[in-house]
Order: sequence, then C-alpha cells, then structure tokens
Amino acid sequence: MRRLIFFGGAGFLLLFALSFAKPASAASSTVYTWTPSKLYKTASGEAYSRNVNSGTAVTVYSKSGKRYKVKAGGKTGYIYAYNLTRSKVKKEDYFGSKIYKQAAGGPYVASVPAGKMMYIKMEATKNGMYLAHVIGTGYSGYVDKTHFIKPVVKYTWMPSKLYTSATGNSYNKTIKDGQKVSVFNGSHGRYQVKAGNSSGYIYANNLTGLLAKKTVYASSKLYTSASHTKYTAVIRPNQQVYVKESTQNMSHICVVGTTQSGWIYTSHFTKPAPAAGGKTTGTATGSTSGSASGTTGSATATSGTTTAGNTGSGSASGTTTAGNTGSDSASGTTTTGNTGSGSASGTTTTGNTGSGSASGTTTTGSTGSAGSTGSATASATTTKGLDVSHYQTLTQDSFNLMKSQGYNFVILKATEGSGYTDSKFYTYYKYARNAGLSVHAYHMIGNSTTTSAQHIAEAKHFYQVLAQTKASTGYAFTGYAFEDIEPTGTNSITTTWWANAAPACAGYFLNEMQTLGQTKVGIYAGYFNWKSYLEGHTDSWPGNTKIWLARYNITLGTNADVWQYTETGTIDGITGHFDLDISYDPDF
Repeated sequence: MRRLIFFGGAGFLLLFALSFAKPASAASSTVYTWTPSKLYKTASGEAYSRNVNSGTAVTVYSKSGKRYKVKAGGKTGYIYAYNLTRSKVKKEDYFGSKIYKQAAGGPYVASVPAGKMMYIKMEATKNGMYLAHVIGTGYSGYVDKTHFIKPVVKYTWMPSKLYTSATGNSYNKTIKDGQKVSVFNGSHGRYQVKAGNSSGYIYANNLTGLLAKKTVYASSKLYTSASHTKYTAVIRPNQQVYVKESTQNMSHICVVGTTQSGWIYTSHFTKPAPAAGGKTTGTATGSTSGSASGTTGSATATSGTTTAGNTGSGSASGTTTAGNTGSDSASGTTTTGNTGSGSASGTTTTGNTGSGSASGTTTTGSTGSAGSTGSATASATTTKGLDVSHYQTLTQDSFNLMKSQGYNFVILKATEGSGYTDSKFYTYYKYARNAGLSVHAYHMIGNSTTTSAQHIAEAKHFYQVLAQTKASTGYAFTGYAFEDIEPTGTNSITTTWWANAAPACAGYFLNEMQTLGQTKVGIYAGYFNWKSYLEGHTDSWPGNTKIWLARYNITLGTNADVWQYTETGTIDGITGHFDLDISYDPDF
C-alpha cells in the first residue's frame, strides 16, 4: 500500500513537470528575415532546401551555434542568426546611398539611387547607420539613417557652393541662386542636400524655405545687416532680387544672377504710383488792344487768379498765381499787360514739383500796326542739401566742395538712444559752418517703448549734445533738431508699434525738446510710414514741427518741408554716396 502511494506521488510529480517543460520543438517567437536567407537542412551543414526572401516571417524554435532552427512557409530548417531581425521594418532611401561594409564607413559594397526600398535590422544600428538590405538586390550593409527621412524642400536664394563634406573646404560645384534642393540633415552649419543629380553640403544660411523673387523699384543701398548702418553696394532701380527673409522693414536679399547679397528697405519693393500733379506748369496769356481813344485792356490766365485792367487810358494789367502740386508749396509771380501803345507783357512762376523744379511760360502780345509774342521761364525757390554721419569720411575740403556745388544745408547725425553721440558730429558741424552751410541735426530713435519716460530721456540726451556745440566747435547750434523715426537693428520697432504708439511717442520727444529750449524741431520718416501711421495724427506735436520725408522716387507725392530723394547721390570730388535732400522751407 505504501509503495503504491509513493509511486502514485512520483508519477504525479513527473506528469506535472512534463506538462510545463518546453519541448525541443516548441516555438519561441516570430521573427523576420531582413536579407535573403538560405534554409539549411542542418545546424552546421552547407546543404539547404530553399531560399527565403527578405521580409519573410519565420517561426523560431531554438538556437544551435550560429543558426536558428526555424519554420518558414511550412518548411523547417536552419537560418543564420545574423539574417534575422525582431521586427519587419521597410524604408525608402530618399537620398541614394553607398552601402558600406562597416558602420564606421570605409569600403562600400555598392551605390544605389534614391527611391530604393530596404529592409532594416533596427537592433543593429550603429554610429548613425542602419544595417540594411536593398530589396530585389544582393546588396546588404550599413546606410546613413538620415537618408530614410523624407527630405524638406528648400531653395538657394543666393549662389551656393556644394561642399563634399560637412566641415571641409572642398566643393564639387556652385549651385545657382533660385534652385530647388532636397535637404536631409544638418551639422556644423551645413545641410546635406541633393540638387538635381548632385549631392553635397550647403551652408544653412544659403537656403530658404520660401523663395520670393521681387523687383527693386528704388535705388537701394545694400546694407550688411538689418540695422542698415554699413553698406557694400548700391542696387539700381528695376533690378530683380531673391528675398530670403524680412524683418523691421528690411529684407535680406541677393541680386539675381550675382553674388551681391545684403539688406535693403522692404518698402523699395513697392512700385510707386504716379503722383497726381507731379509736374507743375503754369501758363499765362495777356492780350490787349489799343487805339487813339483808348480801349479796354484785358489779361487772362490759365490758372490762378486774373485781374482785368483799366480802361480809358488803354492800359491793362493781369496777375496770375499758379498753384502748387506734388509734395510742396509754391508761390506765383505777377503777369501784367500794359496797353496804350498797344503792347502787353506778362510773366508767371509756377510751383515746385516733387523734384523741386518748376517752370512757367508766358505769352505776351501787342496790337496796332504789328504783333509780337514772347516766352519766359522761372524756377521755384528750393535749396539743395544732404545728410551725413560718421559713416562718411569727410574733411573741411569736402564741405567746401559741397558749398561750391550749390549745396546750402547739411543735416548731421548727432545722437541715438539715450546715451550715444555720433563721433563726427562736432567735427562735421564745425567744418560745415566754416564752409558757410546751414547746419541742422538729427537723433535716431533708440527704443520702441510706449511710455513717455524713455522718449523724454532721449530728448534730454539730444538736447544736451546740441547745447554743447558752442563749447566744442565755437559755433552755437541754431538749426532744426529732427527725430529720425525708423526701425533699426536695436530699437525693435514693429508694425504694431507704428500703428498704436508712433504719433504719441514722437509727441513725447518733440514736446520735451521744446520744453528744454530747442524750439525748432522736426520729424524724419519714410514716405510709407508717414502716410500710413503719422500723417493726420500729429495733434500732440508742436505746431511748428517740420516734416522731413524719405522717398526715392521721381516725385515725393505729398507735402513736406524737406525731401530726401536719394540715398545714392554723388558729389564731384568727394568719394562715396550721399543722402541728398531738397528743402522747400526758406529757413534752410
């Protein structure tokens, strides 16, 4: 009885163990072939029963040496462990790659074009490279894993060297501006790209996501930065450029078909509309008739007002004042016609145009035994000037040349922000006054705060610098003091600031200047910003504020006291380009 019980207990234990033990033929997992594989008949022999395609699911039972016993498609055999992977990953090579023998590079098996599909053995990834098999070929090895990431499309906005590596200086070719490239990865400031059938590395700064091709309608300085302080060249009107980016009213561009690149004013891409009445002409005619007894004389004018003349004595007089157009003011002269002897004469002067020029014509006649006609022209009263800063290298002779060539005034940069003083202000002020020029000054706005304190602080700095002019030069400052309102690389002026704060902030500055004792004040701005944000919003400004506007066009197209009409002007005998101005104000 005891023996039976013992046997029974032992039998139970044996059956229990057998029920949980894994037999030699039990499946362990499902894996995949990442490369074509032979299904060997034994764990060590060379004979095989069939080929198993890459990407085939197989059931793994056990491992023997370097091979696994597997079941593939209903057949059992052995496949090298190296040929199996835990997950089936199929990827497209977007770049086109060399298939390397080792993850460290070196010798390679083959080169394959873009678009090839591969199976990847993910667990064997090393040094940024996948262990891969090119489907449908016999090629297996290591491939740069970034080549399997779908590329980003970018464009060259300027000519770009296609370097052979991410760090070296050797390059295969230069890619023209405006070319589409596929970007795969980046390091050391360069992107690995494909441009057509060529591949290599291009500096990241030479690429842009959106390529905009625009026409420059105004003569433009090509500045080295968005702060528009230094420039390397001048772009002429109607030149086409590629634009990479825009910020603070400046655009980063490259001149199409050249290597010239830099920053220009974004407003220069706006095609100027013809200014209504941009050219002003005035005509006046006077006609009389005379007889022994004296008849009535009359004069008529095409514009302005006409005064008809006297009778009895045979004399007549007429006056004509022509109106102004464009951006500025004009005054006419008088047209008169006298009779008695049967003669008449008249003159007119028309107002200035956008360029500061004017012409008037008069036709006069006489009656009696003979008739005659005549004509006369006159120029509007304007003065020429320019504005400079320490960026121009000038001497006393330079200012003497300006005066000898008809320039009457100069506006000098004096300050910026609440602490900067232009290094050449006092020197140039003395040179200009020595040359007999009328001298004015401007302050570059240094901040975009919306409260009054900072703007008042800048005004105080500007005033203090002007107040020291006499001590520094021997000449007291007697000109106009302008606030230059425009975006720079440091003042952070934005469109929002223009729209919501510009007029008020200018008022803080101008009123503080007058409170301190500088009664002659003004504002400098670009035409677009003036028309968009400032004009019509000057109620808080001093009533005598002068307006100085910049527009590089054949006409200014609005009213102003001073017009900066180019930034690429030249003066005989002086090297470099200058901002040239016209004043319609007799104070200049």
